[in-house]
Amino acid sequence: MKRKTLILCLGLIVSAPATFNSAMSVVFYSWLSAAEPERWPVEKAAIWAGGSLLLTIIFFSIFVYCIVSLVKMANKKYREQQNKT
Repeated sequence: MKRKTLILCLGLIVSAPATFNSAMSVVFYSWLSAAEPERWPVEKAAIWAGGSLLLTIIFFSIFVYCIVSLVKMANKKYREQQNKT
């Protein structure tokens, strides 16, 4: 139980900045395409922005999963303690 909690906490801590970083990459590559279209063609920037968007979705999903799992574990532990008394 403690190992799973530790893994979920680590996933929560790592996925939060990863989500932010990949979301900023989406904005950056979209802006880069608009600011310098001669160096960053639309197709090239769209691939990078799309990949960053996919990573944002994955990391955000991991973040939400870790939060939900930790809350479920805490509720289960609380119910077990209430049933003992």
